[in-house]
Formats: sequence, structure tokens, C-alpha cells
Amino acid sequence: MRVEIGRKVAVVLVLLVVATVNGPVGTFDSMTLLERFIYWGLLLPVVSTLMIVGIHYANDGPHLRRLHPLLRITIGAVVAGLPSALWVMTLGATLRGFEFTAYGVGFRWVIATIMGMGIGVIEAYVRPRDIERHMRERLADATPEPAPEPVREDPLFIRNLSPDLGREIISISTRDHYLDVVTAEGKDRILKRMSDAVAELNGLPGLQIHRSHWVALDAVERLEREGRKARVVLKNGATLPVSRPNIPALAEALEKR
Repeated sequence: MRVEIGRKVAVVLVLLVVATVNGPVGTFDSMTLLERFIYWGLLLPVVSTLMIVGIHYANDGPHLRRLHPLLRITIGAVVAGLPSALWVMTLGATLRGFEFTAYGVGFRWVIATIMGMGIGVIEAYVRPRDIERHMRERLADATPEPAPEPVREDPLFIRNLSPDLGREIISISTRDHYLDVVTAEGKDRILKRMSDAVAELNGLPGLQIHRSHWVALDAVERLEREGRKARVVLKNGATLPVSRPNIPALAEALEKR
């Protein structure tokens, strides 16, 4: 609230300085610099306060809330325009020698109402949107950029495979002293123990489901059970047996993937 009042006072002071120096509506030729300062110093704060109070009450008052905001602004400007016009006419008659007439009051009432409506539209529509835009820009500038995702290193086991087979391992199975490795790109057979292969997979999401088989969890289509026996159906259509002790661990891992 204090910031808002301070902003309005600052605007009035700026207008006072501009009006005093430039002397609009004939005050430059008919008044000295001091007289202009006194005239505009009495006119601007009073008229501004009347308009602010009138439009504020029309916008926030309990009796006009059902009306459209533009209609409320118009009513507030019209109501505040009459005392504003009377004050302008009083200063004109006192300091500038104008004749105090009903026509003069009516003319200044219209001018004050139009100016008040412009001020009300700026305060109710233009300025709030400008403040919202600045707030969004400040929030966007203050929001830290997301940290880059850590680069996932390939498992050490990949170095055993031909580059043509890619890096997406589906399954590994033992055959005598060799391992049959199935990837998304093809198959390969390498000389290595299963225990060494599992150690070199470096935490790749997968599980040794049998003493002779390891599978990547993402490659598993489903787990099938038939009595005490179980097997996995892979997405490439292959099936591999699951030893009984490994069934609970595999079922839990598939649920969490």
C-alpha cells in the first residue's frame, strides 16, 4: 500500500513540475512561474485525489460489484468529475479571473470525466497486465535452468561386443564356456564366464533369472508361470526359463520398472 501511494504521489509531482514549466491551457502566458506553481500545485493534487477516490470506490464498493468494470469506472469518473470541475472553476475564478458559470462547470466536468475514465482504464487494465508481465519475466529470470542429465556410461561389458551390435543388450545366455549375447541389432558369441559378464554390466537394469540366463528388464514382455515352473517372454519373441528362487525377485523388479 505504501509503495502504491508513493507511486501516485510521484506521478502527481512529475505532472506538477511539467505543468509549472510548460504552462498548459494558457497559464504560461497569463501567469508567472511562481503563480503557475501555486495554481497547478492546488489543482493537480485535489483533482487527482478526487478521481482516485471516486474510481476506487466505484470499483471496490459493495453497491456496484455486479456492473461491468468499464461501467463502474465511468460512474466513478462522472461522480468525481463534478467536484473536480467545481474546484478547477473555483481556482480559475480566484487566480485567473475567470467568470464562474454553469457552462464553465459543465465543460470542465466533461473534460474531468474523460480524463478520469482514461486514468481508470489504465489503472484497472493496462497497469495490472504490465505488472503481471514484469513478474513473469522476473520469475523466468530467477528460475534456474534445469541441471543437465548425467551422461550414462556404457557398461564395461559392451567392449566385448562388435560395434555393429549396438549397445541395447536383451539377454545373455551361457553355452559351454561361451556366452550368447542378444542385442537389438543381432547376436554374438564371446568367451567369458557369466559371473564376469554380470559384474561388467555396471548396474544395467537387468537380472540373472537362471544360472545360465541374464535378461534386461526393459526387454521382458511378461512373466509366465505354469505350476512350479516359470519363464519370461521377451519382446523379441524369445523365451527363457526362470529358476524358482529368482521368481519373486524378478516379479518385484518387473512391477517397479
